[in-house]
Amino acid sequence: MDKWMNNNNFNKVLAIALSIILWAMVHIDSAPTTQSTASLESKIIENVPIQLTGQDDDKYEYSMDAHSVRMEVMGKSSDLIYVFSDAYKVTLDLSKAEPGTSEIPLKYSLPRGVDLISITPKQVHVHIEQRSTKSFPVTVVAKGTPAEGYRLGTPVVEPSTAKVTLAASELVRVAKVQGTVELNGENESVTEKRMKLAAYDANGNEIKDAVIEPASVSVEIPITLPYKSVPLKIGYTGSLPDSLVLSKVTPEVGSIVIYGQEAALASVVSYEATIDLGSINGAGTSTLKVDLKPPDGTQDIAPQSVNVTVVASEVAERTLQDIPVTLEGVSSGLSASVTSPPDRTISLTLSGASSLLDQLNKDNIKAVADLSGLSAGNHVVPLQISLPSFIELSNKQRPSVTVQLYSPASSASPSATPASGPASTPEPSTEPVSSTSSGSVDEPAASANNGASVEPTSTASPDGGGNTSGDSEPAAQ
Repeated sequence: MDKWMNNNNFNKVLAIALSIILWAMVHIDSAPTTQSTASLESKIIENVPIQLTGQDDDKYEYSMDAHSVRMEVMGKSSDLIYVFSDAYKVTLDLSKAEPGTSEIPLKYSLPRGVDLISITPKQVHVHIEQRSTKSFPVTVVAKGTPAEGYRLGTPVVEPSTAKVTLAASELVRVAKVQGTVELNGENESVTEKRMKLAAYDANGNEIKDAVIEPASVSVEIPITLPYKSVPLKIGYTGSLPDSLVLSKVTPEVGSIVIYGQEAALASVVSYEATIDLGSINGAGTSTLKVDLKPPDGTQDIAPQSVNVTVVASEVAERTLQDIPVTLEGVSSGLSASVTSPPDRTISLTLSGASSLLDQLNKDNIKAVADLSGLSAGNHVVPLQISLPSFIELSNKQRPSVTVQLYSPASSASPSATPASGPASTPEPSTEPVSSTSSGSVDEPAASANNGASVEPTSTASPDGGGNTSGDSEPAAQ
C-alpha cells in the first residue's frame, strides 16, 4: 500500500477521480428536477387584499377602484395545499403618486415553488386628494328616557367642538358631529361620561372615512325634576324708625327656580322673600340675607338664599298741585261731572326720600274716583291714589271729590264739565291703579327688576294713608 501511495502518478489519477465524483454529486443535487406538466396543479385564490405602502394619510386622501385581486397560481399539489393564503401578498406602492388620478401597477410575492398564471386586476386606478380640516360644534343625542316625572337639561360637552379631516370634496358633506348617550330610567344627572363622536351628512348618514379629533368627549346631562322659573317678590315685616323711609330695594336675582311635579308647579306664579325692616337702624345701605324654602308641595328651590340690598333715607315732604281726577265706572245711561273741586284737580302732600320726591311730577300720580254702582245724584267719592314706589301720602290725608251723576236727557244742567258714557278714559300712566284701601300701612312695599331700583305702585286710601304693602315684582331672568 505504501508503494502505491508513494507513487506520484497514482496520486494524480486518484485526485482526478475524486474531483470527478465530487463534481458529479454537486451538479446532480443542484440540477433542477424536470417536472412534467402532469405533475403540476393550478389554483385560484379570491379576494387577496391589496396592501398600501408609501402613503401619507395625514396629508392625502386615497380612493381606489379595487381593494383586492383574484390570483391564479400553479405549483405542486403539496405546495398549493399547505401554504396559507396570507402567504400571497399584493402591494400598491403610493410613495411616488401625485394628487389627481393615476394608474399604478400592482406588485406581488408568492410562496416558494408557486408560480403566477394571472392576476386580476393587474393595475389599479388611484385618486389622490389633499385632506382638509374643519371644526364643528359637538351635539348630543339622548336615547332612552330618564325616570318618570324627571326631565333632561341641556347637555354640557367638553370640549364643545371637534375637528373633522376629510378630502375637500367630502368635507363639504359634513353637516354635524354628534355623539349618543344611552339613558335607562336615571333620576340623577349623568356625569363624567365619555361619548364617541361620528360625522354625519345632512340626511343623517354617517361619513365613515372622517377622521375626528378628539374621537370622544366628556359629556354631562342634567336630569332633574320638572322646574319653573318665577319672579322673586320682596315682602316686609317689622318697620323702620319713624324718621326713615325706603328709597331702594334690590334683590341680587330677579327670579328663582322651583323644582317639583307638574301639578304642584302649576299653582306657583311667584315667590315672596320677606325681609325684616326692624333690623335697619339708620339711614344708608344695608344688605340682608334671606333664606328661601320650597313652597308647599314642591321639592327644591334655587338659589336657597338671596341677598337683598336695602337703602333707607331720611323722610322728606313735597306738595304737588293740579293733579287731575279721573272718573271710572259710570253706569250705563248716566253721565258724570266733578262739581267739587270745580277745576277737577287736587293737590297732595307726599312723603318719602328726597331723591325720589325730587323726580316726581303730576304725571307720576293717578287719582281715580270709582263711580261703580252709584245712581243719579250728588255723591262724595273717595279717591284712589296711585303713587310710585316708596312714596306715601302725608298727614293722613283723605282726598275725595263731589261728583254729580245725571241722565243726559234730563233738563238739569250740571255746572261742571261732565264725564259721560259708561266710563271715562283716564290719561295714560306708567303706574297701574290699585283698589281702594281701608287704611294705611306704616312701611311701603318694594319691587325689583333684574337688580334695578325697585318701583312698585302704591295706592292711597280714602283716609289719607299710603297703602304701600305690595311686594316687589322683578322680571324673571
